[in-house]
Amino acid sequence: MHARFDALPTPRRSEEAFNTADALRARRGDWAHIDTHDNINRASNQSHRIRRGKLAAFRPAGAFEAKAISTKDGTAEVWARYIGGLA
Repeated sequence: MHARFDALPTPRRSEEAFNTADALRARRGDWAHIDTHDNINRASNQSHRIRRGKLAAFRPAGAFEAKAISTKDGTAEVWARYIGGLA
Protein backbone atom coordinates (compact mmCIF):
# COMPACT_ATOMS: atom_id res chain seq x y z
CA MET A 1 0.00 0.00 0.00
CA HIS A 2 1.08 3.59 -0.53
CA ALA A 3 -0.28 7.08 -0.04
CA ARG A 4 -0.44 9.42 -3.01
CA PHE A 5 -1.89 12.82 -2.23
CA ASP A 6 -3.73 14.49 -5.06
CA ALA A 7 -7.01 16.20 -5.84
CA LEU A 8 -9.99 13.91 -6.16
CA PRO A 9 -10.82 13.03 -9.76
CA THR A 10 -13.90 14.73 -11.14
CA PRO A 11 -16.81 12.28 -11.15
CA ARG A 12 -17.65 11.20 -14.69
CA ARG A 13 -21.20 11.13 -15.87
CA SER A 14 -22.27 8.58 -18.39
CA GLU A 15 -22.79 10.53 -21.60
CA GLU A 16 -24.54 7.53 -23.10
CA ALA A 17 -27.11 7.42 -20.27
CA PHE A 18 -27.74 11.17 -20.51
CA ASN A 19 -28.09 10.98 -24.30
CA THR A 20 -30.56 8.10 -23.93
CA ALA A 21 -32.60 9.99 -21.33
CA ASP A 22 -32.65 13.08 -23.56
CA ALA A 23 -33.85 10.99 -26.52
CA LEU A 24 -36.67 9.56 -24.39
CA ARG A 25 -37.65 13.05 -23.20
CA ALA A 26 -37.88 14.19 -26.83
CA ARG A 27 -40.51 11.48 -27.53
CA ARG A 28 -42.60 11.56 -24.38
CA GLY A 29 -44.71 8.44 -23.94
CA ASP A 30 -42.99 6.35 -26.64
CA TRP A 31 -41.35 3.10 -25.55
CA ALA A 32 -37.77 2.52 -26.71
CA HIS A 33 -35.35 -0.40 -26.42
CA ILE A 34 -32.39 1.03 -24.51
CA ASP A 35 -30.21 -1.93 -23.48
CA THR A 36 -29.69 -5.70 -23.67
CA HIS A 37 -28.25 -7.84 -20.87
CA ASP A 38 -27.12 -11.44 -20.51
CA ASN A 39 -29.84 -12.21 -17.97
CA ILE A 40 -33.13 -10.92 -16.60
CA ASN A 41 -31.62 -10.03 -13.22
CA ARG A 42 -29.30 -7.42 -14.70
CA ALA A 43 -32.06 -6.01 -16.89
CA SER A 44 -34.45 -5.87 -13.92
CA ASN A 45 -31.84 -4.09 -11.83
CA GLN A 46 -31.26 -1.47 -14.52
CA SER A 47 -34.99 -0.89 -15.05
CA HIS A 48 -35.49 -0.50 -11.29
CA ARG A 49 -32.66 2.05 -11.10
CA ILE A 50 -34.21 4.02 -13.97
CA ARG A 51 -37.69 4.06 -12.41
CA ARG A 52 -36.36 5.11 -9.00
CA GLY A 53 -34.04 7.78 -10.36
CA LYS A 54 -30.96 6.01 -9.00
CA LEU A 55 -29.23 6.82 -12.28
CA ALA A 56 -28.70 10.58 -12.45
CA ALA A 57 -29.67 10.78 -16.12
CA PHE A 58 -33.15 9.47 -15.31
CA ARG A 59 -34.13 11.89 -12.56
CA PRO A 60 -36.43 12.89 -11.02
CA ALA A 61 -37.61 9.53 -9.72
CA GLY A 62 -40.86 8.53 -11.36
CA ALA A 63 -40.28 10.54 -14.54
CA PHE A 64 -39.43 7.39 -16.49
CA GLU A 65 -41.04 3.98 -16.77
CA ALA A 66 -38.81 0.99 -17.48
CA LYS A 67 -39.40 -2.72 -18.01
CA ALA A 68 -37.15 -5.76 -18.27
CA ILE A 69 -38.30 -8.32 -20.84
CA SER A 70 -36.89 -11.80 -21.41
CA THR A 71 -36.18 -12.71 -25.02
CA LYS A 72 -36.32 -16.06 -26.83
CA ASP A 73 -32.53 -16.22 -27.10
CA GLY A 74 -32.11 -16.10 -23.30
CA THR A 75 -31.01 -12.48 -23.03
CA ALA A 76 -33.11 -9.71 -21.53
CA GLU A 77 -33.96 -6.30 -22.92
CA VAL A 78 -34.61 -3.04 -21.10
CA TRP A 79 -37.34 -0.83 -22.51
CA ALA A 80 -38.07 2.64 -21.17
CA ARG A 81 -40.15 5.73 -21.78
CA TYR A 82 -40.38 9.24 -20.41
CA ILE A 83 -43.71 10.06 -18.80
CA GLY A 84 -42.74 13.34 -17.16
CA GLY A 85 -41.95 14.30 -13.61
CA LEU A 86 -44.30 15.49 -10.93
CA ALA A 87 -44.90 19.22 -11.02
